[in-house]
Amino acid sequence: MQVLVNGLISGATIALLALAFAVVYLPTRVFHLALAGIYSLAPFLALSLFSAGVPWPICAVLAVAAGAAISLGCEWLNHDRLERKGAGPGLHLVSSLGIFIVIVQVVSMVWGNEVRTLRHGIDAVFSAGGVQLTRAQIIAGGTASGLLVLFYLWLRFSNLGLRFRALADNPVQLALFGYNVRRLRFLAFSLAGLFAAVASLVLAFDLGFDPHGGLQALLLAIVAVIIGGRDSFVGPVIAGFLLGVIRAEVVWYASARWQDAVTYLLLVLFLFLRPHGLLGKKARLEAQA
Repeated sequence: MQVLVNGLISGATIALLALAFAVVYLPTRVFHLALAGIYSLAPFLALSLFSAGVPWPICAVLAVAAGAAISLGCEWLNHDRLERKGAGPGLHLVSSLGIFIVIVQVVSMVWGNEVRTLRHGIDAVFSAGGVQLTRAQIIAGGTASGLLVLFYLWLRFSNLGLRFRALADNPVQLALFGYNVRRLRFLAFSLAGLFAAVASLVLAFDLGFDPHGGLQALLLAIVAVIIGGRDSFVGPVIAGFLLGVIRAEVVWYASARWQDAVTYLLLVLFLFLRPHGLLGKKARLEAQA
């Protein structure tokens, strides 16, 4: 039971970062690799604010707001302009990769390459039903799960959520109906930055952080998106929890060194046996084009 709970908590953070990637990829088909840079930057911003005497809750809010603003800036200053010029997916990917590299290099120059943590001292441990959880695990699992539930409720029951789903399904038709697609794209990038910053902060409080951990975390989230289904908001979340449990089981029964090997082996199996993912559906040829 302990391993399962640990895996579900880890899976919640993977699912949140996978959702951050999916909320941009589904509506825009942009590989938002700059999220990895935002993921790396957010904890350093929070730590610097705290060192300046700002209370922790305000530090977290400001760091998350900065993540959302930077992600929005990626759309406003880069992807939106490329889209209006008819740039292809490859150019979007390369430009986003360039933004990621710039952010990571700035973080390294300003704060250095040392591993740091947002938590000081030994963390409190709570026991219930034979399961032991640290305070950091409870914060990580509760925060990530709460955001996932709130996003689902917003997506399912609000008018803006309905338009957002329509944007992911058919942005051209949505624009023909008179809706402002550009504003919805801005919303998608803002949500992505917010989710990525929150996922980074809760993990930094538990496991620590460094400037170069963002890309590895985002690649794991992209694996969850592919396994869950690239045309669904729910699929990546389910796959994120699945990966969290599987990786926890691998650590318990084998070694942490095998986590990534098993993860990418699972990805290969899905690409061969179910390339559309858990909840993905095979589209018509004209839809794929």
